[in-house]
Amino acid sequence: MKLTSTLRGGLLAGASLAILAVPALAQDFPQGGTLRIGISQMAPSPDPVVTTFGVNWATAGVVCEGLFALDESWTPQPMLADSFSYGEDGKTLTVTLRDGLNFHSGAALTSADVVASLNRFRESAGIGAAFKGAVSSISAPDDKTVVFEMASPSPIVPGLLAGTQAVIMSSASLEGASPTEATRGLDCTGPYTLAEYQPDQGVTMTRWDDYAARSEPTSGASGKKQAYADQISFRLMPEASVRRDSLITGEIDIANELPSDFYDALQNDPNTEAVVVPNNQSLTVVFNTREGVAADVNLRRAIYHALEMEPIMLASVGNPEFYTLDPSWIPDPNSFWYTTAGVPEGFGTPDPDKVTEYLAASNYDGEPIRWLVASEQYQKHFLTAITASQQLEEYGINVEIVESPMANYIQARADAAQMDAFSSFLPTYVDPTSIAYLNASYPGFWEDPEKMALMQEIATTIDPEARKAIFEKIHALAYDQFPFIKYGTESNMYGIRQGVGNPARIPSRSGDYYNVAPPAN
Repeated sequence: MKLTSTLRGGLLAGASLAILAVPALAQDFPQGGTLRIGISQMAPSPDPVVTTFGVNWATAGVVCEGLFALDESWTPQPMLADSFSYGEDGKTLTVTLRDGLNFHSGAALTSADVVASLNRFRESAGIGAAFKGAVSSISAPDDKTVVFEMASPSPIVPGLLAGTQAVIMSSASLEGASPTEATRGLDCTGPYTLAEYQPDQGVTMTRWDDYAARSEPTSGASGKKQAYADQISFRLMPEASVRRDSLITGEIDIANELPSDFYDALQNDPNTEAVVVPNNQSLTVVFNTREGVAADVNLRRAIYHALEMEPIMLASVGNPEFYTLDPSWIPDPNSFWYTTAGVPEGFGTPDPDKVTEYLAASNYDGEPIRWLVASEQYQKHFLTAITASQQLEEYGINVEIVESPMANYIQARADAAQMDAFSSFLPTYVDPTSIAYLNASYPGFWEDPEKMALMQEIATTIDPEARKAIFEKIHALAYDQFPFIKYGTESNMYGIRQGVGNPARIPSRSGDYYNVAPPAN
């Protein structure tokens, strides 16, 4: 089994990057050809700002860039930025842009484009909401300088801007776009241009020969980017077995998101190899805390104590070697933010007495819990939901599983009137302020006053240990109110063809494929 370690701090739009224990770009690979990648799902638009759902970010991860990017230690490093500095009072962050940067359209990158892009980003849900809370205004005193006025002294802005949602697009391309209305394309600065985007088929990206790469060595998503392939092609293949078979037959070079029970087939084939990423993400259910049946905190507590996590994880992942029953909302145990604060004793084991106690204290009267899943594109949504619903039924808690295509699922979960719960997942983030579930604008709408005050406190606290203590309070509060429930932490597995250059750079969801070379013809 080839194991990789997860990039610590993968805010890459909520995505962790798989980094092997070998130097990135350790050898030179020939340029040319097409890197063909089988993917399980596609968003209606490649615009990463219009939704918190990570599928929107893969294309932008190749085509676009932000002011910052995360290195292998989860530290934000300049990308489009040349340098940055804080004012003496800590309430001003000044960023100077690199020279000689152009968009794919040929227009020069200026600070006005940064202001337009980030003002749009700050009005979006999820990480954008955290950015808006931290930054009161953005200005461009000249073409190369961007000034961020902080709501209060805060260290989090570079990390918030290191994710794929915070990409910089030309201001011309943003005309008519809003945080919920997608751009017509992606006029960005990355090493590939978007040639074609068909949501029901796939994506074609073409190497941009005028790309201005950084000179620093590659580290995580930061530093130099090398575009080896002439083209990168995402091919929509919703069925995992189709992705596996296409990899084995040589139709594609990389097969994303494969179930663990395909491991032996890939390892036994002389032309393919399995790559396993441990501690990839938490499998979860998120509840509508604003209205409806799941807004009852005692019902949510009863649901938590009714669940047995092992069968849920086994049904979803299939192989116990590919998951752990870990309760931390930070999946990577190597992260500074990893904690089990507030987790009830016996995580993963049902407590019938507590179920009875909390049901009695609730207003629940047997009405169905509308539970959204996007099972066509993400089978684990359905598998976790159906297993959990069977367990809940034993206690008289009824679940109505609502299956829908991805676009409908995304739309419905954002509407508090249309759902009570939805299946989801959560990767490791660079900072707790970036965790989408903790933002009140994220579907689920956890607006508890104590949580909101703690989030404000952690966003304005400088000392790392003090911030960790605050996060532990937030973590404990989540394990008291259960706005979301975690079943466990899963690994992720990909398949690659022999000869794919630099497999260390294959990501989980970030879209960082520019440093991967297709097999030689």
